[in-house]
Amino acid sequence: MQQQTDHTETRTEIQADRSGRPKDAKKPKEHGAIAVSHYHTHSIPLDMEDIERDWDKPITEAGIAAKASVIVRVGLLDLSAGTGSFRVREMMHRIAYPLGVHVRADVNLTDIEAACTDGKDRITEVIDLPTTGVNTERIWLLEHFADWFSVNLGEESMYHTRPEVSKGLMQHLDEKDASQMSAKLAKQLREEEKEEKERQAEAQEAQGASGGGAVATWVNRLAGHGHEAKAGQAGQSGQRESGQVEQDGQDAVLDALEAASQHTDPGQPLAEPLDVHESDWSKSAMTESLAERAELAKQEERERQERRRRRGVNGSGHADSEVMGPDFEDMRDRMADDRKPSHEHPVDREFREVRDAHEGRGRHGVAPEEGFVGNNGGSGTKAANGTAGSSRRRGYKPPKGEYAEHFDHVGKAPVTGHPGITVRQAHKRLDLIEHRKPLYSPAFAGLASAIACASFVFLLGGGPYDMVGAFVGAGLGHWLRRRLFAHHLNQFFVTFVCVAVAALACTGTLRLIGLFDPIALQHDTAYIGAMLFVIPGFPLITSGLDMAKIDFPSGIQRLAYFLCIVLMATLAGWMVAAIVHLNPEGFEPLGLNPWVNGSLRFVFAFLGVWGFSIMFNSPQRMCLVAAVIGAITDTLRLEIVDMGVPAEAAAFIGALLAGLLASMWRSSVRRGWLPPHLGYPRICLTVPSIVIMVPGMYMYQAMFHLGSFETQQALDWAFRAFMVIICLPIGLAMARVITDKSWRYDI
Repeated sequence: MQQQTDHTETRTEIQADRSGRPKDAKKPKEHGAIAVSHYHTHSIPLDMEDIERDWDKPITEAGIAAKASVIVRVGLLDLSAGTGSFRVREMMHRIAYPLGVHVRADVNLTDIEAACTDGKDRITEVIDLPTTGVNTERIWLLEHFADWFSVNLGEESMYHTRPEVSKGLMQHLDEKDASQMSAKLAKQLREEEKEEKERQAEAQEAQGASGGGAVATWVNRLAGHGHEAKAGQAGQSGQRESGQVEQDGQDAVLDALEAASQHTDPGQPLAEPLDVHESDWSKSAMTESLAERAELAKQEERERQERRRRRGVNGSGHADSEVMGPDFEDMRDRMADDRKPSHEHPVDREFREVRDAHEGRGRHGVAPEEGFVGNNGGSGTKAANGTAGSSRRRGYKPPKGEYAEHFDHVGKAPVTGHPGITVRQAHKRLDLIEHRKPLYSPAFAGLASAIACASFVFLLGGGPYDMVGAFVGAGLGHWLRRRLFAHHLNQFFVTFVCVAVAALACTGTLRLIGLFDPIALQHDTAYIGAMLFVIPGFPLITSGLDMAKIDFPSGIQRLAYFLCIVLMATLAGWMVAAIVHLNPEGFEPLGLNPWVNGSLRFVFAFLGVWGFSIMFNSPQRMCLVAAVIGAITDTLRLEIVDMGVPAEAAAFIGALLAGLLASMWRSSVRRGWLPPHLGYPRICLTVPSIVIMVPGMYMYQAMFHLGSFETQQALDWAFRAFMVIICLPIGLAMARVITDKSWRYDI
């Protein structure tokens, strides 16, 4: 089983300073092959001049080289995590879309050749990996990175409906357990939404109660006043009475509006009781306020006219408005008004500023300069020092000529605002994602491998002794595998050594048990279960999915890699069997009750998928979700095989159901039926859940009989394995066609 490896890095291992240049660039030159290997790395060279000059620029304003460095690096990180070429292209396209960049990429098992163009410039990047591996946590984090990237550039989130979780994760990538952090963020969002709903409900109730009470009080007082007027002035005409009621009603409404305009505390949702004063209209507070404001407006207009008259003309004999235009005149008058103490009512000033902002004017009624971006990422007004801005515009002259765009940065003032994301910020997040340590230690990963392979043996029909031998052998073998991978050793060599150690450990354990119970010596098939941890499930499944998307180069490469790993593993197992004289003839029937057998199958399928998910470096919540899906599908597969359904058809049904369940889980999260932090990539749920269906027993039996030159039996087992193997990715592909429009149509 492929695991997350530490040597699938896309940048050099030497640290870079703020400019992007390696710190050890001044070290003495190395000699020979070492110098060549250190010079030609598998990374994207971020210390190139065309990337360095845009390092602190907003990425939307950067050149094509800086944009391509982010796009291609995201694709390479996704490729290093073990996903297929179709998903790598999808991820690169979703990063390129907010940047206005078109990407055409050729993705293979360990390399990417991508051509990026923004309609003006074009660049081609060719990068490769030294090896391949699996890291489902990285696949999941890259989805959140894509959402964080898109939302910060003004686009909608593409993978998750709650971009707040993605934003929080990108701010806490230094946490060891990112899944736990996402759960905390989702919990905070739920609490905030709950509090917001409670506040809205209280505000609506208070508004309804206070509004109904105020209306009732106003109507009662109005009716009472009308009744008193009728009783006291019975000799007057009805027309005069109605006029008096209308006048008093207007006074009450204006007083209420005046009190509402003075209510400036937004945190106090309850309306205060209004003292409706039915006095004379001329003494109303609203009337006095309106009259005072009108008088102040007239006074300000007179002062403005007086200033213009006293200024007269400028030194050149022309009026300022003739030289600078009426907009300059109006702006100067507004600035003069702002400098002197203002008697403008706060409500009027706030309304004027909001109106000016809505109409595109600044504080002084002038539209902000186009292209200027404030520190908050939005459009703002000019700098306070207008002369500095003018001199900057006069001092910078864009170059001309055929290669002018390559020297456009020369002489240009640095950008003070930082809207969206800078190139540095994007690569910093990718650095944190790339250099995250594995979630689990080699010892814990070995324990998970032991549990997975022991469960696998039970599902194949093994008994307790077989499970114990597989537990010891697989645990020791995977622990050694993790330790050897930390030294960047060749994968095929590591596979051969670890399978041999696992088989010997399993056989030795059974021999030791045989000293106390001789029946344990008859379990010669258990060592096959001990070597199942090396089955490369991700390359097998993604090869079928790539070929389903008509990407045969990548699919064939992944299938060839799968066959090479299986060949090395089965060859090592056959050599151990030949040395210690093992003859695997299969497991003896356990004779369990069908209901008990079905229940145990569900439990051990759950444990097996959980163990394989741990080996894939999945967070615990992702492991549990995949384990539930795997327990359902694998138990169903085994039960229908007992009913007489061919193993190939049962594998197809199990894989199809796993794909449908993973899609349903993802859709439930997107619709809000499940918490947002449980939105995991489908491939991170489906592959662990069906890896346990891979016919490892069939493949080893084919190699064993081939080594004994029993070609007819070898071909029989090989074709059985082949039929099951091709049905697994076909089932997943059919599930994607049913649930995903991008798979349903060839566009």
